[in-house]
Amino acid sequence: MPQVSVNNVAIHYTESGQGTPLLLLHGLGGSHEIWLPVIPELAKSHRVVAADHRGHGASAKPRGSYSIRLFAEDWLALMGALGIDRAHILGLSMGGAIAMRLGAEHSERVRSLALVDTWAFPHPDFLALLRQRLEALGTGDLAAYAEAAIPQLYSPEFVRANPKALADYRARVTSLDLGTLRSSVQACIDHDMQGRLQTIKAPTLVLVGSEDRLLPPFHSEYLQRSIPGARLSVIKGSGHFPHLERPREFLQALTEFLASH
Repeated sequence: MPQVSVNNVAIHYTESGQGTPLLLLHGLGGSHEIWLPVIPELAKSHRVVAADHRGHGASAKPRGSYSIRLFAEDWLALMGALGIDRAHILGLSMGGAIAMRLGAEHSERVRSLALVDTWAFPHPDFLALLRQRLEALGTGDLAAYAEAAIPQLYSPEFVRANPKALADYRARVTSLDLGTLRSSVQACIDHDMQGRLQTIKAPTLVLVGSEDRLLPPFHSEYLQRSIPGARLSVIKGSGHFPHLERPREFLQALTEFLASH
């Protein structure tokens, strides 16, 4: 997996396909690997770039405070390093928060936005879940962190039918860097785009799993109402990761949107 030094941090990324660039931004505690099941299909029509945010995956893990704006600056620098002037941007959860900031503050670099199971402002219920995660991290018990997160992220049906996927998730979480994960959780707590979403000019698709317990559909409905011209697609029966739980429906909605922009 190639690596490039941008914004004073080493970022690992993967690249597939040719055509209009499509950037894939993963969520809190994740890595580019969460996109591997859908990259082959997306790479049939686009130059797909998936990267690990700072503090995640194989990228560098500098200490200190993180912010959604800092993650966005890393992505802008990565685009520059890869010679990408404008791109479609697909962001999941924390990746969606990064994507909407790019759309609001760097519209000239954004061809379109696809915002997946994400949020715009610090709703009390979501903040409570994130603060519970910080408490778990304060004990250093990443296994407990994973167990608390699973019912928030995956639908009950997926949990019952996919024990290996859940085992893999537990293994990934317990290998995370405690300090940078804590900084990333705090970045999510601080994220607030109220009053800024109306400035997004790029065509926007908002996708959400109907069974998402971490970020229920009302968060996505707010995004759809607040971003001019945004479209909303609800993936029935899916939890927080519709591209994993309902890949056919997810890819159909996404590829139709991308083809029109």
